[in-house]
Amino acid sequence: MIYGDSLKSTLVAVVVPDELAAESWASSNGHTGKSLAELCKLEELKEEIMKQVTEKGRAGGLKSFEFAKKIHLSPEPFGVENDLTTPTFKLKRHNIVKRYKAEIDEMYRDLD
Repeated sequence: MIYGDSLKSTLVAVVVPDELAAESWASSNGHTGKSLAELCKLEELKEEIMKQVTEKGRAGGLKSFEFAKKIHLSPEPFGVENDLTTPTFKLKRHNIVKRYKAEIDEMYRDLD
């Protein structure tokens, strides 16, 4: 989920990596056997995902100000059971921002 604070000039994102893709990356990069939670803490995985997101954005014609400048990786999928999506799988943005407030604030602190 991309988040933009109206008082900031940059965007940040909370990303839930695909577990199979993360495991595949881990086996190729010497991190075999680690859980998704452990992988989400690795700066190397964060850099790889950021690179992929940026490539997709450029291919889609996004402008530089439309890119997230920092991301937080979360092993917890957005779902109905944790009240982060509706039953029709629409994001409950308010709930996600509330749940990840500390991480979002930290990303913005790092960018300042």
